[in-house]
Amino acid sequence: MHRIRRGLLVGAVAAATSCALLAVPALAAAPGVATGGASAVTYQSATLSAAVNPGGEATEVYFQYGTTNTYGAQSAPTALPVGSKAVAVSIPIAGLAAGTTYHYRIVATNATNTALGKDRSFATAKIPLSLAITAAPNPVPYGGAVTVEGTLSGTGSANAVVYLQADPFPYTAGFVNVGNPELTLANGSFVFNVLAVAMNTQYRVVSGSVGSVAVVVSSALSVSLHARLTTTHNRHMVSFGGTIAPAEPSARIAFERLVGTAWKVVGGTVARISANNGVGSFAKTIRIYQGGFFRALVLPVEGAHVSGYSQTVLVRIK
Repeated sequence: MHRIRRGLLVGAVAAATSCALLAVPALAAAPGVATGGASAVTYQSATLSAAVNPGGEATEVYFQYGTTNTYGAQSAPTALPVGSKAVAVSIPIAGLAAGTTYHYRIVATNATNTALGKDRSFATAKIPLSLAITAAPNPVPYGGAVTVEGTLSGTGSANAVVYLQADPFPYTAGFVNVGNPELTLANGSFVFNVLAVAMNTQYRVVSGSVGSVAVVVSSALSVSLHARLTTTHNRHMVSFGGTIAPAEPSARIAFERLVGTAWKVVGGTVARISANNGVGSFAKTIRIYQGGFFRALVLPVEGAHVSGYSQTVLVRIK
């Protein structure tokens, strides 16, 4: 009788221990990311893919993309639920230029950290357009000027009236004419100068019933950075600080160090909510083990602007 009770007791304790172990939640961690391929590529759009492990926390993901590996544009953010296994992410992008190579990478952010995927690229398709435009620079620094130029091809392309139209973020107001119309030259070319771009804006050019493909001109956050090093008992601490224009309350700031030819994230913080004269600020002190070149990457939380990089600062450890 005692043996039976003892066996039942041991079994019950083992079962309870097993249930307790199963009930222990997974530890939260930075997200894991792997940039995937591009599919459904056309002259103006593509679908980008990636695999993301949320790291046991609610995670926001999006793609940075652009014509260089500094990107400048980003897709709409997508929220991933809490989980500890890699899930497939697929996000379409549009407003691309035809016959152009684009770089892209996945970005994932949770409460623990921000993870940046490896750079990949694809080329948009080449197609014949009756009216084609380009915009440069793109992205343009916040409040900077952009030039929209292009060519009207086909019969009657010389001395034709062309109009520049704009549709600012969130791209729901519709296109309206900007400034005065222009006349094309003998070869059908034309140029429009926009003096100040305050937010992400779609531009297109129309002439009669012919319209160009819209080009999204991204307005990159203007970021400044300064650094101050202090060393105590061989412990090196660097205090980063800077400004963001326009103010981006709650924007995430990633501090990066140049390692070889790649930039690696070494720390981060969140932009201050307070802002003066439309300029936000941030500050963070982190420990470093090596000096070198550092920069700040500001990741906005809204879609009116795109990520901005600060200038590079050199931190020397004597």
